Amino acid sequence: MLGKYLKFIRGGKSGGDKPKAVPPVSSPAVTSSSSLGESIPLLDSIPSGADEEAIDTGHIAADNVVASIPKIETHGQRTNREKLRLKIIGRQPVLDRSQQIIGYELLLRSKVLPTVKEPDAAVRRMQDEALIHCLADLDVDRLLEDKLAFVGISPVMLDSPMLQKLPCKGVVLLVCPDQDTLEDNLLRCRELRSMGYQIALDDFEAKRGLGQFLTLASFIRVDVARFNAIELGKLADRFLDKSSPQLLAKNVETDDDFDACYKMNFHCFEGNYFTRLRPSMPPRVDSDRIRVLELLNKVKSQAEISQLEEGFKHDAMLSYKLLRYINAPVNGFQQQIRSIAHALVILGYKQLYRWLTLLLFTSGKADPRSKALLQNALVRARMTELLGQSKLSPTEREGLFIVGIFSLLDVLLNVPMAQALEQLQLPDPVMAALARREGVYAPFLALAVACEEADQEGIIEHAAACGLDANEVNTAQLKALVWAEEINL
Repeated sequence: MLGKYLKFIRGGKSGGDKPKAVPPVSSPAVTSSSSLGESIPLLDSIPSGADEEAIDTGHIAADNVVASIPKIETHGQRTNREKLRLKIIGRQPVLDRSQQIIGYELLLRSKVLPTVKEPDAAVRRMQDEALIHCLADLDVDRLLEDKLAFVGISPVMLDSPMLQKLPCKGVVLLVCPDQDTLEDNLLRCRELRSMGYQIALDDFEAKRGLGQFLTLASFIRVDVARFNAIELGKLADRFLDKSSPQLLAKNVETDDDFDACYKMNFHCFEGNYFTRLRPSMPPRVDSDRIRVLELLNKVKSQAEISQLEEGFKHDAMLSYKLLRYINAPVNGFQQQIRSIAHALVILGYKQLYRWLTLLLFTSGKADPRSKALLQNALVRARMTELLGQSKLSPTEREGLFIVGIFSLLDVLLNVPMAQALEQLQLPDPVMAALARREGVYAPFLALAVACEEADQEGIIEHAAACGLDANEVNTAQLKALVWAEEINL
C-alpha cells in the first residue's frame, strides 16, 4: 500500500518521475535540497464559467433572510452570478460501516447554526441555485471519480433545468418531498433517477405517501439528533430488508452516536465523530508510533544516515516497509535496493519525512478509522497549504502543510494536543498554530477546519481574516479533495 503514496512523498510530482539518487551523506551538512516543509506544487487551476446569470429576489420579504448564509441583496436588487458565488461551500464526510469515506455532503447552509425560522420556498431555491452554480463552476466531476457528492435540494428545485449542470454520475440528490405536491415530486424524482442521479430521502420520518419514494431511493437519511434511542431503533427496524435503501445517519458527532447507529444496522454515517478525541478509550501511543516519532525528530534535525539506519534496524517491520516502498515498481529502479542506508540516501530527508508522517497514521494495528483520519488529515493539510499559498512568504508557507496534517495528531494518538506535541521537535510558528491556534498559520488552519465542519459563520469569519474570497476558498477545497483522492490510500 505504501508504494501508492509516491505522489505525496514527492510533494505532488507525477508518479512517473524517476527519483534522482543523491550522493551518500556522512554529515548533516546537506540542507538546500532537504527542506522538510517545501510546498506542494499547485494543481492546474479550475476554469470558471464566463456566462452571467441573474436571479431576481425582489419578491422576497425583508424579514425572511436566512441568518446562516452570507448577506445578499434581497430587496429589489438583481443578484448576479459573482454575488451568488460569495458563498463558501462546506462539506461533511460520509463513511460506511467499514469506516471508509465514501463521499461528502456539499452544502452552503450551516448545519450548526439555527435559523430564526424555516426559509420560504423562494429563499431556499435561491440557496439551492447558488450551491449548484458553485459546484458547476468548480467542475466537481473530478472528485466524483471516486466519491459520492450528496447535494441537498428543496422540492421547488426539482423541476429546475439547473440541476442538469451537475454531473449525474456520483451525485446523490437529498430530497425531502413536499406533502402538498407528492405526486409531482415523485414523477420528477423518477425522471432524475432515469438520468443517472441517485435519490436520497432526506430528514426521513414515517409519513403517509412516501412508500413509492422508497422504491426509487438509494439512501434514506435520518437526523439522529431528532430521535431518542427507542424511536430511532423502531425506524431502523423498518429497513432491515436487504432490498431497502441504505440508511444514512446524519449528525453523528460522537462515538456514542456512531455505536448506537452501528448497532441499529445503519449503513452510512455522516459527521465528524472520527476526528474527535475518545475519552473512554486509552491513548494510542504504542511502541510503533513512538519509534516513528523518534525517527521524525531525527530526520527533522537531519541526523547522519548511520543514525537513521540504526533506528530502522531496531524494527524489522519498519525496515521491511521502507524497502517495500523504495522497491515498488512505480519508483522505476532497475535493481532492487537491499540496504537500508542506500534507501535512506535515495529518499533524502524531505521525502523520508513525508513518508514517515503517513506511517505515523498507518503504523500499529490495522485500524480503518485511522485510515479515514489520514484521508481527512491529507485534505486538511493540502487545503491549509493552498489557502496560504499566495498570502505568505515562501519561507513562511513552508510550514502550512505540516500544520494541517499534524492538527489531527491528538486524535490519532488519543491524547491532548499539548501531550502529543511534546514528542515532536517542530518550529515555534508550527507549535503556536497547533497548540494554541495562534500565529501566522492559525487563520488558514481555522478556515480549513470550518469548511470541514460546515460551520458557515466560522467560514465567513476566517475567510475574511485570511483575505480570501469565496471562489478562492471553494477552489482550494476542491483541489484538496481531488489531490487527497489521487494519493490512492
